[in-house]
Amino acid sequence: MYPEALSYLRCPHHPAHALTLSADDVQGADGTIRDGTLTCVGCAARYPIRDGIADLLPGLGLPPTLAQLTNALPVAAWAYERSWRPRALTLLTGEPFGYERELPLVVGLVDVPRGGLIVDVACSNGLYARALERARNGLPGHVIGIDHSLPMLKQARAFAQREGVRISFVRARAQALPFAPATAATLVMGGSLNEIGDSGKALSELHRTLAPDGRCVLMSLVKGSTTAGRTLQAGLGLGGVEFPTLTELNRRLAVAGLRLRAQWRYGVVVFSLLMRS
Repeated sequence: MYPEALSYLRCPHHPAHALTLSADDVQGADGTIRDGTLTCVGCAARYPIRDGIADLLPGLGLPPTLAQLTNALPVAAWAYERSWRPRALTLLTGEPFGYERELPLVVGLVDVPRGGLIVDVACSNGLYARALERARNGLPGHVIGIDHSLPMLKQARAFAQREGVRISFVRARAQALPFAPATAATLVMGGSLNEIGDSGKALSELHRTLAPDGRCVLMSLVKGSTTAGRTLQAGLGLGGVEFPTLTELNRRLAVAGLRLRAQWRYGVVVFSLLMRS
């Protein structure tokens, strides 16, 4: 985690309360806060920083679903961007859809030159976070990656350090984002809405933290149109992955107060550009 994240982070239980850094923190050569403790100024809750990652979920038990449990395994975190993720959209859409197509689409939709706080929610290995930080190119603000899986965050930090991009990674849940209301200029979520559990609460948190003129981009999956596709999705559903219809997805967005500005569908993959209602 980097010092510039401190001005944005709040206690996940009390979003109005800031977090202060302990005086005995240890910094790395690149300025990262490698070890230390964050304390809520309101409730005095203490959260550790270890190996450059702020853990706002200390002591969290086992993930509630098989899908979330899989994401918490170190081997899954190591393999995610080395195997599945570069091929995922091509396989899911049935057309060429590599990073060279996906990442410019996401970066262009969020209009990175506006600066400010940029959050990759349920970031996994931090693919979107790295793309957004490269596009930010020194503008005021900061990129923060949020995920509930510590192994995913460790791999995300390793990738960011390897590429030389300055991103803070924080362990937190999408249903309790550690930010004050209306502070995020940009929110992105790449495919995680289908498996994070209470998607309605997560969408409400996106609405709560998004600035009045902010932008949110979701890449998510909807119910398949073929028998084979729906059969596969039904099997994945047993592990906690849900696939709403496009109509149901858009209903959930509206209920959460997120206004759909534009939307693109490629097979079961949907990109949604959202703003606050």
